[in-house]
Amino acid sequence: MRLTSDAIPALEWADWGTRYLFFTGKGGVGKTTTASAVAVALADTGRRTVIISTDPASNLDDVFGIDAGPQPTAVPGVAGLFVSNIDPEAAARAFKERAVGLYRGVLPESAVRNMEEQLSGACTLEIAAFNEFTAVLAAPQGTSEFDHVVFDTAPTGHTLRLLTLPSAWSGYVAENPAGSSCLGPLAGLDQQREQYVSAVGTLADPALTTLVLVSRAEPSALREAARASAELAALGVANQRLVVNGLLHDPGDDPTALAFTNRRALALAGAPEQLGALPVAGVDLVAGELTGLAALRQLTGARPAAPQDEPDTADIDLPGLSDQS
Repeated sequence: MRLTSDAIPALEWADWGTRYLFFTGKGGVGKTTTASAVAVALADTGRRTVIISTDPASNLDDVFGIDAGPQPTAVPGVAGLFVSNIDPEAAARAFKERAVGLYRGVLPESAVRNMEEQLSGACTLEIAAFNEFTAVLAAPQGTSEFDHVVFDTAPTGHTLRLLTLPSAWSGYVAENPAGSSCLGPLAGLDQQREQYVSAVGTLADPALTTLVLVSRAEPSALREAARASAELAALGVANQRLVVNGLLHDPGDDPTALAFTNRRALALAGAPEQLGALPVAGVDLVAGELTGLAALRQLTGARPAAPQDEPDTADIDLPGLSDQS
């Protein structure tokens, strides 16, 4: 289809046929708000839902007005909705200790220090958060109490770089069999590689996962969405949908609104062709901050289910880094 504001249907917030929903997009396009609103809409229809942030710059706590940790925390006012924040710094510390701890007292202290230095950069932070995310996908029994698992991921470049790990792994290990990287010492990482391959396999299964590319009607955001779509398709992740956020259908005669709408129309008309081949839905522009349940429900038009008492923390254990052997 040709991308125009009039041709893009409104997003059906609770109409999702897969258990896993994986939201990604360029920074600032409204990815977290869209994912959060979808999670609320799903829970309001009676489907038990957890939304998990893998973004180091996550603001899910601000959106829902809670203080959530890595274990699912109930959202007051939404029966059956839970939030989980992967803390990349805590994950990195656990990841680092898991990689290095076995060698303390075995290797010379200088060798251990060298390993710790290699595990102290931004790369390890990304890998650690990704390891937690893939552990959820690779061990579905850990989230078996939920009908839907919604992932609010880091911006697309970060996500794509990590999703290519399984395909790049074999060659790197073959060339550096005794070395190490920000993944940790390369020896004995076969199980971790299997976890990553399993996670990408789940993402690529159209019966299990929908990949949602969130964009705005802006040239750079649409180009980023098209690039991500192509790279994800190359990884086998073909069940994709495009959500265009911030559409304004009736600018009236206000000159600023008219200019805004015209710019958005030009951006959509010049969007990469492959985006028009995806199922596309739109989200209207909303004035004001989209934080809090009232704002999210106003965006979706959802009606809350009858209130129920929910525990502060879900009675499940998501797999963590300390559980990985």
